[in-house]
Amino acid sequence: MRTKVVLALAVVISAAGGAAASWLLLTEPWSPAPAAPAPPSLDFPGGKPIDAAVIASGKLALERMPPEVTTALEIHSEEIVRTTELIASKQDRITGACAPGSAIRLVAADGTVVCQRLPRGVVSVSALSGLPRVSTTETAQGTVPGGVGRYQTEGDDDFLVVPIALPDGAIITALSYTYWDTHARYDGAAYLYRSDDAVLAGTRTEGAKEEIRVAETEAVQSRKVDNAGFSYFVYMQLSADAGSALMPISASVSYRLP
Repeated sequence: MRTKVVLALAVVISAAGGAAASWLLLTEPWSPAPAAPAPPSLDFPGGKPIDAAVIASGKLALERMPPEVTTALEIHSEEIVRTTELIASKQDRITGACAPGSAIRLVAADGTVVCQRLPRGVVSVSALSGLPRVSTTETAQGTVPGGVGRYQTEGDDDFLVVPIALPDGAIITALSYTYWDTHARYDGAAYLYRSDDAVLAGTRTEGAKEEIRVAETEAVQSRKVDNAGFSYFVYMQLSADAGSALMPISASVSYRLP
């Protein structure tokens, strides 16, 4: 009986040992658990430095770029598109011009203009742009309350000569003369001349006053402007004796279109 018990225990131990050996063969050797991945670097938005070689190769994905860079690229791209559109739609510099007596009606995309003649108008010239009829006459610029003109300082009494551009075909309706005259003994005058030495209109100053005055006339000869055959200019009277007390300021010619 004792022998049977011992044999039974031996069988059990043997079986247990075999099972343990089999379990050891089926399981892998023990290894430590893998470490947790490192958190992204706070210094580099992509988790690591951006390699220049990667950028040069074109393999750097847009989402790997810092948000500041991508946002700036998007903004600049929009501005470039907007600028291109503005350049394409801009108006070119105006290159055309309209003759006296007309005004710009339309401006084309290339800068040329379409002119429209005005039914009536006025052309003015300043005494400052005038030259003495005699080259030896000396003049100077003068300033009075409300105006700037030119007066004679040396030489025999003379006239200022000022060219005036009038619209071709216009009908001259009036001549006006703006002046300063404070001299009791000397009066002035202004005349509209044509290049064939024809006097078309004239007006004179009168009396002496310390203010700017205007003399006008509607008495005009040869009223129709003919720029193909003539040029036009204004004479303004000067006086060396009167000096700055007799000072032309400007002249104006009024006209209408037929």
